[in-house]
Amino acid sequence: MADDADTITLAFELAALERLADPSGVISDTQRWTNHLGIVSDEPSYLVRKRARDYGFTPDFLPGPRTRSESLVKVKNQPEHAADRYIYVSADEAMRAAAEEHGWEFRPIEEAAETAGWRLHSGTMEDESDQHTGWP
Repeated sequence: MADDADTITLAFELAALERLADPSGVISDTQRWTNHLGIVSDEPSYLVRKRARDYGFTPDFLPGPRTRSESLVKVKNQPEHAADRYIYVSADEAMRAAAEEHGWEFRPIEEAAETAGWRLHSGTMEDESDQHTGWP
């Protein structure tokens, strides 16, 4: 990253990662241009940690026992995740107001995927549910 480039903290919503055809590839791509990369979710922490392991990813931050909105506030207030830009990639348009209220740029997964050239699943999440047991 160039010295004059913005620093970026990016939070993927777990549901947004699960919409991607190649979450591991997207994470590798994203790690090249972000400074801090993590996951927020309302799901239990053990499930989020398992998903991160499934994707071959050690996140800079995880949600802990809090809501997505609370996680966004916590991450932004931690000095170790300080950045010029905070970007939140979500599968839930209803999170836009909360993200923007807390100083995050909201990007729907469809828009982020189109801009970055990431592929989304062609099937529904129900088609993929057998792959995700939720157990570590």
